[in-house]
Amino acid sequence: MVRMAAALFAVTLSALWTVSSCDHTVDVPIGAIFDGVQSDEEKAAFTYAVEQINADKKILPQARLIPRMETVDNGDGLLVVEKGCSLMAQGVAAILSSTSCSSNLMLQSVCDVMHVPHIFVSRDTCDVTPDTKYTLSMNPAAFEIDKALSDIIRQQRWRTMVVLYDDELAFSRAEALLLLTRGLVPEIVLLRLPSLSNGSNTRVTLPSITEDPRNLFKHAVLLSTVENSISVINEANQRGFFTPEHHWIIANEAISDHKIKAMNMSKGQLTVARRRIPETGYASDFLKYWNSLPTNLTNDTADSVYDIKMTALYMHDAVLHLAQAVYALFRNRQWIGPNKLRCSLDVSLPWPGGALLMKEFKKQSDDGGVLGNSIFEEAKLHSSLSSKLKTLAKDGTGKLIDPTWDSWWHADIISEENFFEEMKRKSGIKGRTFRVVTLQEEPFVFKKNEGVYTGFCIDLLKELSAMLDFEYLIYEGHDGRYGSLQEDGTWDGLMKDVIEDEADFALGAIPVTPDRERTLDFTRQFMETSIGLLIRQRAKKADWLTIVKPFHLKVWLCTIAGFAVVSVALFLLHRTGSSEDGENVVRSTDDPNLADTIWFVYGTSVRQGGGISLRRLSTRILTGVWWLFILIVLSSYTANLAAYLTVTRLQTPITSVEELLSFGSYTFSALQRSSAVHFLSGSDEPSHQHIWSLLVSRNNSLVNDTTEEVERVKEGSQALVGDVPIMKHLADRDPSCQLSVIDFTTRSYGYSLAFQNGSQFTEVFSLAILKLQDSGRMDELRQRWWPGRSSNCPLHGSLLNSETTQLDLETFAAVFCILIFGLVLACTTSLFEALCRRSRQRAEMSKGKEAELNGDLQMGKISSNTKVSPGVSVHREDNGEIHIHVSPPERFPPPPPTPFHLARTYCECCGDTKKNKDSPARRKYCFCSSLNQEEGVWTTGSTATSVDTATDTVQNPVDFTTKL
Repeated sequence: MVRMAAALFAVTLSALWTVSSCDHTVDVPIGAIFDGVQSDEEKAAFTYAVEQINADKKILPQARLIPRMETVDNGDGLLVVEKGCSLMAQGVAAILSSTSCSSNLMLQSVCDVMHVPHIFVSRDTCDVTPDTKYTLSMNPAAFEIDKALSDIIRQQRWRTMVVLYDDELAFSRAEALLLLTRGLVPEIVLLRLPSLSNGSNTRVTLPSITEDPRNLFKHAVLLSTVENSISVINEANQRGFFTPEHHWIIANEAISDHKIKAMNMSKGQLTVARRRIPETGYASDFLKYWNSLPTNLTNDTADSVYDIKMTALYMHDAVLHLAQAVYALFRNRQWIGPNKLRCSLDVSLPWPGGALLMKEFKKQSDDGGVLGNSIFEEAKLHSSLSSKLKTLAKDGTGKLIDPTWDSWWHADIISEENFFEEMKRKSGIKGRTFRVVTLQEEPFVFKKNEGVYTGFCIDLLKELSAMLDFEYLIYEGHDGRYGSLQEDGTWDGLMKDVIEDEADFALGAIPVTPDRERTLDFTRQFMETSIGLLIRQRAKKADWLTIVKPFHLKVWLCTIAGFAVVSVALFLLHRTGSSEDGENVVRSTDDPNLADTIWFVYGTSVRQGGGISLRRLSTRILTGVWWLFILIVLSSYTANLAAYLTVTRLQTPITSVEELLSFGSYTFSALQRSSAVHFLSGSDEPSHQHIWSLLVSRNNSLVNDTTEEVERVKEGSQALVGDVPIMKHLADRDPSCQLSVIDFTTRSYGYSLAFQNGSQFTEVFSLAILKLQDSGRMDELRQRWWPGRSSNCPLHGSLLNSETTQLDLETFAAVFCILIFGLVLACTTSLFEALCRRSRQRAEMSKGKEAELNGDLQMGKISSNTKVSPGVSVHREDNGEIHIHVSPPERFPPPPPTPFHLARTYCECCGDTKKNKDSPARRKYCFCSSLNQEEGVWTTGSTATSVDTATDTVQNPVDFTTKL
């Protein structure tokens, strides 16, 4: 509170001192910061302005300016801030500066915090912080110069243009120039120069380019410093880029008349767009003062005010406007003397009089200065700019002339939409009916069955008519040609109708050629194209054996043989090892047979594992060697298959002229009215010359009707030369999809609408076409007539195909055949196994009943009243023996499964018997049968039971023993 009260007391005292001192001379300190020796001219202008104002009491009566100047070296931003704070501590009312852009930005921040007005003059184009309230730039907004520049380009009707810039701010100007010339210049190239400040002694050269610089730099605009612009122009002049056809424009207000005259130009045209300086008393007085300065400061005597450095004029006017603002505050009794401020925020408050002084400074435009009236817009830039042109005479005399030009701009800010509407208004196109001449050429213009015109160009004409509010009448050309320059200097075709004013403009696939461009005006290109060949695609052969191609037949045979040998060897090694373990050992059910071994070897070959256990070292060695072998085979197969498929996919159809000519069996024809004829006749490429020689040597090679030529192309020995869009349309329309297009040139050109030279409608039509392209509507129209990927026929339209090639079904046909064969074989085997299993089950069921009956009889469970099956007779002897007679073909009891894994023994039986197997009850029961007899005896100790049977085996030893 104490600090704020002290500040208010100081302000009140300052105001009282101001009122009481109105009758006395008041000192108004103003500060200035200059950047070393590079700002000597600005420093001299500042000193002169202060002296003149103090000497002329009409400008600032009852007061005088007290200059306080500081100098920094090398654009040190921190030092600039330190000097600024030092000036604020001395109580200055404003700070004027002429330093680098980075230093100015730092000083802006400090002055904005302390509410001290900051007026800066920059050697380069510097930005002003958008949210600052206390900083103004005396340099004009670049947009003001660019508006005048766009007027020059519009008046010159340039078709191509190169824009050279040297830093980021110049690039912003280039972007603004592109916006201002939208639809006016179809082709614009941006090239960057090394970024150097004004005053630099480094020589800048033109960037390296691959195109012919004579054509590329035909029309050029320089958005760079004065030194860079002069260096580039001198180099272009030495390299012969300035002929009567070359026109360059320098858009830099800092270039003087002396520097323009010092350029040793040849016969080219050079135009300088800069600020117009009015003839006033301030200007004449300043010119006299400037010539009185030492020549080491000004470098040369100024013949006019344009020879004075522009930043010095800005500094003079900044001091003048500041003095006028101070006097206005004096007159209105609003002047508040400046405080001695310190840059520490904890010590001092901002100066309350800074806002009033800055507001009044912006109003000083009535009296003007050396440069005339000054107006500062919200952009904080000097925006009152009246442009002036200076053109160097083409005769090489160095004389400057003032060309005439009309300013198109009538408003400070014109949006893109307002720009388009204003162009429509100025051209007078609304409600006008145009006569349009055209030719039929699908898919651009052709008639339907009803006689109505349709096509891409007709759709484009309808869109333009809706946008520009005009009507049209279409008629066809008389001779069926687009038009070319004849030997007698006249034109034929559509160009003749436009030149002779029979048509307002020509519509169709009209290429823009140099001869046509020199005679007519063309709009912005609505389609880019090049020259292409229409050929028949080479037939793609289906290869069902792709999967076996990685290996030779001998390799496959050896691999299969190795598989068989290893399978048999592994089985024998396993069996041999099992036999050596002992003769009395019965083989386990887990011992593999030959089929199990083959399945094991196959499973390991396809990396699926095996199902047998390898216990012996010999089998493990063989299996390990097989695994290593099959690993190498599978890895090699995988790598070779991938390589084979890759090479196969790279074998695309013919995609180059050289490849086509290598066959030697092709003949060529061309569309007579296409640009291909003119291009091939003048091309230096050997392949192009060869095609042209083939065209010339063959009769009727130049055709107008494509129907018969397309049929010849389908036969495979013909190639049709023409514009790529027409060739693609012919290939896309072919239902058999046999045609392909080769784009074999790097030279591109475009189709445009042709108007009379100097027509006022060219620009508005160009802008309308540009709006259609920006909105995407042009792409929609193009998609309608050239479907592209949505078409049924894929087109090979370039030498390089960036799309991923996929494997088709024919390549994998053999794989699917193997799969289908496996499925069919598995299903057939399963059906056969089911039939065999059912037959075996029926046999086993019938034999099971007999076995059950046999068991009951053996256990004595069958009495005389027991019912038995037919064919079986049973009777009991007195000694307890039971005799059963089974009639053939039934055999009882059923045989057991083999092998029967128990020790082999001999049983004691009556009569001549044969050896049988023991039961599982360790010889508790023994069954024997006589040779050549259907009878056997069961014995249990000393008791035997006679049984009629035809076998000596049992079906289930366990059940058999239990039933006993």
